[in-house]
Amino acid sequence: MHKASLSASISSLTNTIIGSGMLALPSAFATMGWFLGSFFILFCAATTLFGLVLVKLSCDKIDKKASGFYDLMFRINPYKMWIIDLVIGVKCYGVTISYLIIGGTLMPQVVLSVSDSIGISSAQVPDVLINKYFWYVVVVACMIPICSVRHLKSLSMVGYLNMMAVAYIVAIMTYFSLAPDSWHLLPTPGPVVAVKWGKETLRTFPIILFAYTCSQNIIPVYNELYNSTLERTSIVTFTSVLSCAFVYLFVGLVGYFSFGAHVGNNVMAMYPDKGLFVGLGKLCVVLLAITSYPMQLYPSRASLLSLSRSWSYTPKIRTNDDGTEVVPLLPEESHSVVDSMSSLWFYGVTLAEILSGVLIALLIDDLSIVLGFVGALGSTTISFIVPAYVYCMLHANDTTHWLYRASLALGVYGVVVLLLAFGANVYKLL
Repeated sequence: MHKASLSASISSLTNTIIGSGMLALPSAFATMGWFLGSFFILFCAATTLFGLVLVKLSCDKIDKKASGFYDLMFRINPYKMWIIDLVIGVKCYGVTISYLIIGGTLMPQVVLSVSDSIGISSAQVPDVLINKYFWYVVVVACMIPICSVRHLKSLSMVGYLNMMAVAYIVAIMTYFSLAPDSWHLLPTPGPVVAVKWGKETLRTFPIILFAYTCSQNIIPVYNELYNSTLERTSIVTFTSVLSCAFVYLFVGLVGYFSFGAHVGNNVMAMYPDKGLFVGLGKLCVVLLAITSYPMQLYPSRASLLSLSRSWSYTPKIRTNDDGTEVVPLLPEESHSVVDSMSSLWFYGVTLAEILSGVLIALLIDDLSIVLGFVGALGSTTISFIVPAYVYCMLHANDTTHWLYRASLALGVYGVVVLLLAFGANVYKLL
C-alpha cells in the first residue's frame, strides 16, 4: 500500500473535515454571541482531537489491524454493528439533504449574478430560473442516473473543488469586510453581542460539532501515513483540526459581524446577487454540493441496506490452533451487501432516499435545522460516544488510568449533548 507523507495526510484529513457545515456557522454565532461562539469553536476542536487520539490508541491496542472505523467497532462488539450502520446511514442522509438546500438556495442567485453580468435585468429573467423548486428538480434529475449505479469510483476532483470553494468563500467574505465601498450592497446588519444563551444556543451547537466530524474516515488516514506512530498521527490531527478551527473562526466571526443577528442560515446567500465575483463563488459551492451528493448517498444507502441484515447477523469468531479466540470475522463488506441486493430493492431504496430527501428539503428549507439534527445524532455518536466506548472496552482492566476516566467523560458528554441538542431541534421544528 502506498504510504503518505505528513503533508499529504494533513491535506487529506483537512479536506475530510472542512465542508458545507461552515456556511451555517455565522447563524450559530448569532444564537450564542461572538465570544461564546469562538469558545465553542475551540472547545469542539479540542474534544474532537481527543476523540481522534482515542481512536489511534484503540487501533494500536489491537495491533493496528483495523481497516476502518466500521472494522474497529466490529472487533470490539460485533453484536452492536447495527448502531454504526444506523448512525452513518442517518448522518450521510442528512448531509445529502443539506446539499439539496444549498443548491436550491444558491442557484437562483447564481442565475441573477450571471444575468446581471451580461446586461440582463432581473425582471427579464424567466421566473422558472429563479425558482428554487425548479433547481431541486434539476439536481435530482442529474443525481438519479449517478446514484443508480452500484459502485462509485473515487472522485479526487471533489477534494480539489472543496478546497477551491472554501478559498473562494474566504476571499468573498474578506473583500466585503475590508472594502468600504461594498458595504452598501449588504443588508443592514443586526445587533452584535458577545455572549448569548438560550434554547437556540443549544439547538445550533451541533452545527459546530458537525463541522469537525471526521472520525469515520480517520483510520485510513492513519493507516496510509508513513511511520504511523502516535506522535506523527498527533501532528496530522492537530494541524488539520487547528487549521479548520482558524477557518471556522474566520467564517463565523466575519459572517456574524457583517450581518449581526440578521445573518441567515447560509451565509453565502447573504451576499449580493450582482456581479460574477460573488456569483462564481456561489456556483463553486453549488458544484461542490452536487458532486458531493452521491459521495454521501452511497455510504448512506450501503449502511441502510446493511442494517437490514445486521439484526439477523451472528458473528463468526476466528480461533487459533490452540482454541483461543482471536477476532470476529468481518461480515460482508458494504459493497458486497449492495451487490447482493435485488434490483427492485436496490433501486427502491435509492429512489426513496432521493425523493424523501427532496421532500424534507422542501418542507424544512433551513440549513441550520438539518445540520443541527445531523450534528446532534451523527457527530456526537461518531466523534465522541463510539471512540470513548471502544477505548473503554479495550482498557477495561485499567479503569484507574486518567485516560480511561477522560474517555468515559467524553462519552458521557456526547450522550448529554445528543439528548439535549436533539430535543432542542425537535422543539424548534415543531
